[in-house]
Amino acid sequence: MGSTPVRFLFASTPVRTLLAGMVIALVAMLLTPAVPAQAAAPILSSFARTSSATVDAGAPVSFAFTTSVAVKRVEVSLHSAAGTHTLAWTSAAGDTKGTVSGVASASSWPNGIIEVSFVQVITTAGVSQVYYRGGSVYPPGTGASPFGDPATRDFKINNPLLPYAASVPTALTPVKATLAPGQNAQVQVKLSQVAQDVRLIYRDASEVTTFELAWTGNPAPGPLTVVASGAVTAAQASGSYKLDRVVISYFDGRAKDTYLRDGTVERTAPVPLGSVARAALPAGDFAVNNPAKVLQKLTSSVAPSIQGELFYNTTLSINRGTWPSEPTFSDFQWYRNGTPIDYAQGDTYQSNMTTDPGNLVWVKMTVRAPGYLPTSASTAAFGPMPRRVSVINLRITGDASVGGHLWLNHDPARADPEGGQASYTYVWKRNGTPIPGATSRDYRPSLADKGKIITAGVTARFDAGSVATEVVDLIGPLADKTRGKGFNADGTGDIFARDGAGNLWLYPSNGSGGWLPAQRIGQGWNTFNSLFSPGDWDGDGNVDVMARDGSGRLFLYQGNGQGGWIRSYQVGQGWGSMKDIVAPGDFNNDGTADLITRDASNIMWVYPGNGRGGFLTPYVLSRGYQEGGWQEFNAFVSPDSRIIFARDNSGNLRMYSGSGNGYFHDNAWTPNAFSAYAGYGWEGFSRIGAPGDFDGDEVPEVYGIHSDGRLTMFYGLGRVALKRQATIGWGWGGFTSVF
Repeated sequence: MGSTPVRFLFASTPVRTLLAGMVIALVAMLLTPAVPAQAAAPILSSFARTSSATVDAGAPVSFAFTTSVAVKRVEVSLHSAAGTHTLAWTSAAGDTKGTVSGVASASSWPNGIIEVSFVQVITTAGVSQVYYRGGSVYPPGTGASPFGDPATRDFKINNPLLPYAASVPTALTPVKATLAPGQNAQVQVKLSQVAQDVRLIYRDASEVTTFELAWTGNPAPGPLTVVASGAVTAAQASGSYKLDRVVISYFDGRAKDTYLRDGTVERTAPVPLGSVARAALPAGDFAVNNPAKVLQKLTSSVAPSIQGELFYNTTLSINRGTWPSEPTFSDFQWYRNGTPIDYAQGDTYQSNMTTDPGNLVWVKMTVRAPGYLPTSASTAAFGPMPRRVSVINLRITGDASVGGHLWLNHDPARADPEGGQASYTYVWKRNGTPIPGATSRDYRPSLADKGKIITAGVTARFDAGSVATEVVDLIGPLADKTRGKGFNADGTGDIFARDGAGNLWLYPSNGSGGWLPAQRIGQGWNTFNSLFSPGDWDGDGNVDVMARDGSGRLFLYQGNGQGGWIRSYQVGQGWGSMKDIVAPGDFNNDGTADLITRDASNIMWVYPGNGRGGFLTPYVLSRGYQEGGWQEFNAFVSPDSRIIFARDNSGNLRMYSGSGNGYFHDNAWTPNAFSAYAGYGWEGFSRIGAPGDFDGDEVPEVYGIHSDGRLTMFYGLGRVALKRQATIGWGWGGFTSVF
């Protein structure tokens, strides 16, 4: 009972206005400092039922009231089993007393108790108070109800002919079984009790167009027999008219039930249906004989078909074809090789990889349109349905730098069920757009790829429809061109050498382990005490050279990509304190070349490049606190952006791996603890260096120059695993710098 006031609060417009006022009042309470509340006296002084405790159906119901101030409206909300009933008294001028009255409707106040849910008063000044069942008063602080709980004013309705039960159709009898245009179709409907509206909705032979018979009235309560009727016109087609649904409204429209041909009921109120036997709707069917309008069978000019991809686990839909009208489609049933597919009875079908592969699929459906007889239509077979294809372990490997070489690697494709050999097609994309000509398994990134998202995809195909496409992204930004891509734009590793006269020479490799003719590319270089190539330092796609002079100034010599120069300019000063400068390429994985140095205190630093010829903020790579730290090393070389080789004073070559984030693995704070030995006996080399890939196998090399001038190339050592070594030149001892 306590929930009743809440139910009726939303039934009255004044109460909804009151709720809006509550929201405003609550906001004001939150925004205004608290002050002592002034209690308001109740407005409704007395409220009494003046009608009998038992009221006969159709008799008056009344309540007398007095108020402390003039009011213009008093509203009483009542509740019966059928729903809400509202009685109201109004006075434009206002008064302090009156009687709220109404009539207990015999057709909507069912036999039983009538509860007083709440009483609302509105003063002539617009002030509203609500007195709820249970004794509470709104607004809060108004005080207790002076007349007590409205529940004490409950009463009973004596209406035995209107029990709280649904009006159920118990019989349906057409007056005439077959009708012609101009006649009146009539169906007698027996109901278990009173109703105010009965409608019978039929469908003609098209099963789409409807025809309605209706009855309305307000008879006395009790079991009821009515005749629903409607005129048959020339527009009605010949054929059977099947009763699709019966709609009955009762309790003066407070309840409505729709009885469907399949036996189900749709309801607007939870009124008990009772145990009365319902009439079966086919009993109300009739026929129309109209030779002037005979329906023809619906046929298509373009037959329906299945549309969708020949792809595993795909959703197939229906292209419904072309018809002479706007049809509807229903009763779908999908088939696999002639056998109905369980639960596949919608207008789409999700293919099943357990049983569909290799089989044909089609769908059957019923098509209906106004003015035509329904027809059954089937699509042509679709398939055979594809097998599941998978391509796993997809990854991009190789040198992810401008001018580098990337591969799309994957395991052999598999099909389920097994059988056949896959063919593959590849595509590389830049920011989602296919790169012209990049349709091989490998790809060489260009300067146009810098700063872009590079993806690679593979499509594996076994047979029609048995196809899979997988795509993978290149992880991390594409790095600027490394020095191993060559100074003369042929993509092979080169070696620079300075002779005693200050001439700078380029010794280009031929890409297969030998040399092309040497080229003098500069003179006057004997003023520099440190020379090295950082790769593409300024981001123009060409390999550059850096040089430090005796004053500690650092210069950038921009390469033109063809074995010559664009210009040179100073990029730093104060570099004279650096014992070693190493150019690893992109050490911190931001896409630009970096430098690693060892200073006079044997602290290792990273000087990140900004990709435009300058530097970002340097940071300490490793201090080397223990066991002598970095002071025990006398040479450094980096064949790869993730590897630094350091030769110690005992001639051992030790390797330090970069983590890809600009530091060594485990940060290498103690060089002896975090290194791996890559070789020994390196004390016999006057110089060591790394030219890039010298023999064309995509693996960088490391070289050493003996004291007698021999140059020995260590193939594959740039990736740790030494494959072989060979002497590839003599007379290198006379150079004052080799890099």
